[in-house]
Amino acid sequence: MSDKPKTLVIDTHLHFWDLATYKGHDDWLQGTPSINRNFLPPDLKPHMDACGVDQAVIVEAARNSHALNLWWLELAARYGYIGAVVAGCALEQDNLSAWLDEYAQSPYFVGVRTSPAGPSDGWTENKLTERGLRELMRRDLSLDLLVNYDAFPVVGRLAAQHPSLRIIVDHCGNPPDREGKLDLWRANLAPLAAHPNIVVKYSSLLLYTYPDISVARLRPVAEFLIEKFGVDRLLWGSNWPVELLGGTYEEAFHTMRGAAEPLTAEERAALFGGNAARFYRVQRRRSS
Repeated sequence: MSDKPKTLVIDTHLHFWDLATYKGHDDWLQGTPSINRNFLPPDLKPHMDACGVDQAVIVEAARNSHALNLWWLELAARYGYIGAVVAGCALEQDNLSAWLDEYAQSPYFVGVRTSPAGPSDGWTENKLTERGLRELMRRDLSLDLLVNYDAFPVVGRLAAQHPSLRIIVDHCGNPPDREGKLDLWRANLAPLAAHPNIVVKYSSLLLYTYPDISVARLRPVAEFLIEKFGVDRLLWGSNWPVELLGGTYEEAFHTMRGAAEPLTAEERAALFGGNAARFYRVQRRRSS
């Protein structure tokens, strides 16, 4: 028997909400009745176990809610299979530093997901945005961005101006597969690979291809990302429970894994856990 420790499998993108405290942030759920209910860590754990997933990262599901950010940090402290939290804040808010100070009291706080204020072509000129980005860099926090292909050139400029800022492009950069615009997505995404501080979250592809969630349908996106960014700059994530609109947790895991193959054992370990442990600094914890 080998003494080599098991490689961590880490889901880098999941959401939790309790409708009792999610009021005011749940408008987007009204048109999706199948997920308009509570989703909490114990609901997820059996699906993680079925796929061999050890740890997971909470990503904000209500931008700019201090109370919910604190609640997600509490969930991480309570459940050993939650390894990190990405909070929601506006880079331009006056009390950003105070919020980050409070979150920093938790060892599970690793970064922020947001969109800079205003149209993307003004992001690099906004002094308040710049102040917020410098606050993230000062604290060595990562920045998750959920952006479409038309904003990629500006993301590249942000990365060039702030080479020490760790930037994550969520959900494969929202590939417009059903719209038939993957060529535009490819053309705008490829230049981002020149910036070593940008990584891509290999997540949520079922939402962009449903109802065809086959490996063959997902493979062109996966192959392009691996070709341009390399396996070491991709982070697997589920986007559960939103991804349930495209398929089950198990379907999402196995289909996205299949679309990325063939990989060596080392590449597979990096894509599905090692990169997250390095980039988000997710540590092995108890699983219960």
